[in-house]
Amino acid sequence: MNEKVANPAVLGLLGYGMSTVLLSLANSGVIAFDGVILAMALFFGGAAQTMVAAMAFKLGDTFGVVAFGGYSFLWLSFGLINVGAFREWWTVDPQAIGWYLVLWMVFTIFLAIASTVAPRMLTIVLMFTVVLLGSLALANILGIAALGLFGGIIGIITGALAMYLAFAFLLNEMRGASVLPVGAPMRS
Repeated sequence: MNEKVANPAVLGLLGYGMSTVLLSLANSGVIAFDGVILAMALFFGGAAQTMVAAMAFKLGDTFGVVAFGGYSFLWLSFGLINVGAFREWWTVDPQAIGWYLVLWMVFTIFLAIASTVAPRMLTIVLMFTVVLLGSLALANILGIAALGLFGGIIGIITGALAMYLAFAFLLNEMRGASVLPVGAPMRS
């Protein structure tokens, strides 16, 4: 019996995209960094993507498990780092944050390489994520505020692209046709 199952990537991409846009609005100076961002990071960026990774596991989707599981823990650890700093449980060294972001950038580089057999828009989102993480990493390591602002702007674009991909998957499935294009894979 072939039972239809839901595509968990829609929820995962929305969790990633919306959390990224909200944090990037703060990184670009549009809004203040506050508890709203941390709540989004912990619940939609973190907890929701953890659930998506578990769903991807049930579907045998290794890429989905690694991508959504990895980013869920990025958001959860980011939330914990900042909650601890706000509560003065510990201090946070900007250089340590920079190297934390470098490691996530390396993680994302390999996801981008692996994604070249998936819809092109996914690879584009991951390539933008590499630029986002790299610019924020350098902003923290080198103390260059302009790179943080650039990262904020790239983050808004990255999050918006992830949201587009999520809604493309959703609308295309609901309509049974390609309503919003996602692009052919870069390689087969």
